[in-house]
Amino acid sequence: MKKLLPILGLTIMACSSKTPVDMDELLFERGGQYITTKGYNTSLLGFLYNEKVYNGPGFFKHRNGEKREQGPLKNGFRSGVWMGWDNEGKKKFSGEYQRGRPHGEWTGFHPNGKKKYEGNYKFSFQVGKWTYFNNKGGKTLEENYFKCDEECDESHPDIGKLVDSKSF
Repeated sequence: MKKLLPILGLTIMACSSKTPVDMDELLFERGGQYITTKGYNTSLLGFLYNEKVYNGPGFFKHRNGEKREQGPLKNGFRSGVWMGWDNEGKKKFSGEYQRGRPHGEWTGFHPNGKKKYEGNYKFSFQVGKWTYFNNKGGKTLEENYFKCDEECDESHPDIGKLVDSKSF
């Protein structure tokens, strides 16, 4: 057992990184999951057994080289808080992911830095109250989406359905 601990520790360190990686250059996306080429076997059945999922921070770039999005990946999926910027480097959004899907608080921003929208996702669907703002910060629209209690969360067909909308 004591001999396995160092090997396990090295394996975990080899599969994760603290330095953000350029996901377009170093990772491959497969069904929303990001994998590396390290240890990746290209034989006919090798991908079933030897794929290496990436754990650690990653980012995407715009064509002009500016950072477009950045956040953590866990087991190859976007997880935790991700930030996005426009091609001039101005903050565009901040939102949470869980297993590669939007899940949690999301906030968008206008190019002038004022809030553009805020709301929550659950299992990739908009839920609860979403508020939209103009570029001066004034509220322009408020929408309410169906929100399940814990019992029906994963199986209810109405999740994400718009229930009410109010313009200002």
